[in-house]
Amino acid sequence: MNDKNNHEKTFKEVAGEHPDFPGIIMRKIDTALRGVTLTERALERAKEEGALYDVSADLGLKTPRLVLGGALFRDGTVVLGLEDMYLQFPEKFIRRGSSYTLDAVDGRLWLLDGKERVEEVFFVPVPDYFGKKTSRGTPMLKVATPRFPCCLFVRLYNYCHFWEEKTPCRYCSFVKAEEGPAFTQESLEDLRETIEEALKEQGRWMTLFLSGGSDPRGNSPYGNTADEYVKALRTLQSTFGTEKVYARVVANAFPREELLRLKEAGAVTYEPHIEVWDEKLFEWICPGKAKYYGRQYWIDSALSAVEIFGRGNVCTQFVGGVELTQPNGFKTIDEGLKSTLEGVEFFARHGVASSFFILWVVGGSIFYAQKQKPAPLEYHVRLAKGVRDIQKRYELSMDFNNYRCSSGRPDVDLARLDYNLK
Repeated sequence: MNDKNNHEKTFKEVAGEHPDFPGIIMRKIDTALRGVTLTERALERAKEEGALYDVSADLGLKTPRLVLGGALFRDGTVVLGLEDMYLQFPEKFIRRGSSYTLDAVDGRLWLLDGKERVEEVFFVPVPDYFGKKTSRGTPMLKVATPRFPCCLFVRLYNYCHFWEEKTPCRYCSFVKAEEGPAFTQESLEDLRETIEEALKEQGRWMTLFLSGGSDPRGNSPYGNTADEYVKALRTLQSTFGTEKVYARVVANAFPREELLRLKEAGAVTYEPHIEVWDEKLFEWICPGKAKYYGRQYWIDSALSAVEIFGRGNVCTQFVGGVELTQPNGFKTIDEGLKSTLEGVEFFARHGVASSFFILWVVGGSIFYAQKQKPAPLEYHVRLAKGVRDIQKRYELSMDFNNYRCSSGRPDVDLARLDYNLK
């Protein structure tokens, strides 16, 4: 997607036009857009530092599959473009421009843009619980996986009804359409044992992230998925020995009665993601959400949640750049930004924080089949500044959405700085 002059601005051009934007955060955005390729020397370095793990035995795979524990910039934020899937299947991502290179040079690990060393990088070891099993023999990494890399991610619902109906969100690569088993007493025990084991690695985890697929069925809208969240939260209450479960609860848009159930089960935050603001684009990009139960329902769920969880404890997400995808998206960066920031301001007025995730075009998604591209660097820099400006104006903070556990969200990176937009 190029703007009116049909010229995509380079990193140096964007940096020159936005001198108030931290260069390391801009570089992080660029790695998400362009990807990162590891040299053999970098892979050897990762092995030496315990940052690589072969998950094939745990997942029952016949061929080796390496997982990278992650890599950090010097400010503690994550180098994007090093996703596990990208490490194994680089051809399954559509990137924007030539990739960066990660290489070990003169005893240090460097991110290279061409031949230029642009940032020093540090590998993160894989978690200690990798390779361990629960008492009933379930590999723990199948129960909880690390993300970003200090966030412990638990997928509560391995099923998405939208795929079954052929109405998935167009950017989504969650391709497991078959209905999986709901939580049983045994699998809840797996969850408890895994979390307990993971927490033995003191200082490693900053956030627990709960998410899953979508099932609009049940005694109330999305009642089936709400049941699974309640089961997991009650298990975590018992595990932690606390009434409140301090976790990011990323879920479907639930009606008020289900939100009250979540709170009773210990939830302190709630994130129903709207994804895109424009009404027509919402119907095109998120047809399943549009069908169940419409854009206004998703908005109303977020607004009503503020009364239950409190101002600033409810967050929605936009997929940055999705509104520029063609043929139905906006034609210019300015138009796309205007639309998304209108949505951010609407939610802020009602006490709902907003964040955005950089659109990754991944194999298995409709957008990948259509050969869509992520939006350019300029767009994401301007969007990050715009979102953060609105959040500051309405004095909305998202402490639960910690910057180290929100790797794809540049606006959250900005939130941790004394960053005075003028």
